[in-house]
Amino acid sequence: MTRRQIREAVRQFANSLVFGVSLFVLGVCWMPVEAQTRQAIINYESIHQPVIGRHGMVVSQNDMASTIGREVLARGGNAVDAAVAMGFALAVTLPRAGNLGGGGFMLVHLAEEDRTIALDYRSVAPLGSDPDLFRLEDGKIDWEQLTYGPRAAAVPGTVAGLHEAWRRWGSLPWAELVSPAYALAAEGIEVSEDLAYALAEAAETLRRYDASARAYLPAGSGQWSAGERLVQPDLAASLALIREGGADAFYRGELAQRIVAAMEAEDGLITLEDLATYRVVEREPVAGNYRGYRVLSMPPPSAGGATLVQMLNMLAAHDVASLGAGSIAELHLLAEVMKRAAANRRTWLGDPDYSEIPLAEFIDPIVALKAGKSIDLRQATPAASVEPWPLGIAESRETTHYSAVDTDGNAVSNTYTLGYSFGSGWVAAGTGILFDNQMRNFSFRQGDFSHPNALAPGKRMLSTMAPTMVLNKEGGLVLVTGTPGGSDIINVLLQVLVNVIDHGLNVAEASHRPRISQDWNSPQLGLEPGFSPEVIAGLRALGHEVRIKRTMGSTQSIAVKADRLEGAPDPRRPNAAALGLLRPPVLAPNRPPNQTPPRQ
Repeated sequence: MTRRQIREAVRQFANSLVFGVSLFVLGVCWMPVEAQTRQAIINYESIHQPVIGRHGMVVSQNDMASTIGREVLARGGNAVDAAVAMGFALAVTLPRAGNLGGGGFMLVHLAEEDRTIALDYRSVAPLGSDPDLFRLEDGKIDWEQLTYGPRAAAVPGTVAGLHEAWRRWGSLPWAELVSPAYALAAEGIEVSEDLAYALAEAAETLRRYDASARAYLPAGSGQWSAGERLVQPDLAASLALIREGGADAFYRGELAQRIVAAMEAEDGLITLEDLATYRVVEREPVAGNYRGYRVLSMPPPSAGGATLVQMLNMLAAHDVASLGAGSIAELHLLAEVMKRAAANRRTWLGDPDYSEIPLAEFIDPIVALKAGKSIDLRQATPAASVEPWPLGIAESRETTHYSAVDTDGNAVSNTYTLGYSFGSGWVAAGTGILFDNQMRNFSFRQGDFSHPNALAPGKRMLSTMAPTMVLNKEGGLVLVTGTPGGSDIINVLLQVLVNVIDHGLNVAEASHRPRISQDWNSPQLGLEPGFSPEVIAGLRALGHEVRIKRTMGSTQSIAVKADRLEGAPDPRRPNAAALGLLRPPVLAPNRPPNQTPPRQ
């Protein structure tokens, strides 16, 4: 080929290339905007993104506990296995709320059976307890005894609750589920900024009791710094006994002996009989329908689930979606619903094993719908004028919640508590176990011992804890959620459900939006930081006494989609973590699918 022929060939190729590029550019210019977006970048539609899992998901308030839960799922454990392991781990890594010396509630969803069970492992009053033991000489309530020290402690249910869930539905050996918590206690955990702050805040209370100071405070009068190592040898020894002996070790064995010896030495109320007679109670979840979804939550002695259903029933009278998420009109409506429901729960609910609880009337959708229609959308009702509904016949914020869903669709929603942050502040000597202060959650203030929540030996005190699940109209699991927060718990969950169901937000968006809370006995409408001045002014114009408060709740939620799981840790608590499995779990060695191994 001559030089001229080569130059001509190059020229023709160049012209063809320019023409081709021109056609491509012209095509892109005429391409629909949606197609151009897909070609250019991945289209993220939300500011707040959930964590994605395909074969399992755990969410908790502490990243170390979440890591343990995920590892259990990866080894072929089910949601109950993960929940048990996380529950013990949180007793080590989140001592202000995770616990062995408290109690709580658990919802277990069994996918294959299409069934959801409520386990009540709430703390109970010791058999030797009596209201007169907590009265001063002038007849007033001795709140000091009800708040701090061994007399404030009710009989714990956590170890029994976790063991009962495992006994009925667990798949991995018990020892494998307790061992990670034992290792954390024995080898120590790195103190985070959050844990250092919490221990400093609790230091004055913990120093009241020698065993508490030894367990949680550095030698001398110093404070923990982030990055230092907290080792808990007494707690590790207790976990070793539980690992080998199950719940019997705590309620009847050597550990029970140590607990009672410490109680007797410091004038506590819990006896060997109290521990030996403690029982976990299976209950039917309280259920309601909202916009075609089935909402399941904890029944009494939790006031939370029934009150949540009652609030949703009131909201059914209104087109919430049309009001707009976070609008003045929506926030006003939610506040009005909250104060009405709070009046009812404080009047009618208690331990159903001790009082006749009008649960069916309490959650009756017709009654609530009528109440919802009576709400004035233009003016706030003064809290003092809100009265409980005639039906015929407070809790601390330091609780924690975690959720788990496995590859087969089984799920656990679990909330448990010590009451106050670090509970009663009292550690049983030689055990490393911090005990709750749940005795103060009976209704002493009313002075009426016929009240459904009045103290009685062996009785479970009322709670606002409300582990919750949502099913679609086909019965498929849609959402697993729950939160700490004391009296704010129910109001926080209401807003998460409204955000997901009415406004179609993803679970992260639903969890991140700023929250409000209105109680019955306070005229103030609490708002988290983050609301605009216009919203605050608008609520005040409607007659609300607005107060900016600290953050509310710590929801740890999982949304279940057709092809994935979406986890959302609440950003209101440091170190919370959602961790998902993207690959199928590895079955435990020599264990075929769905076959339970020998116990212990």
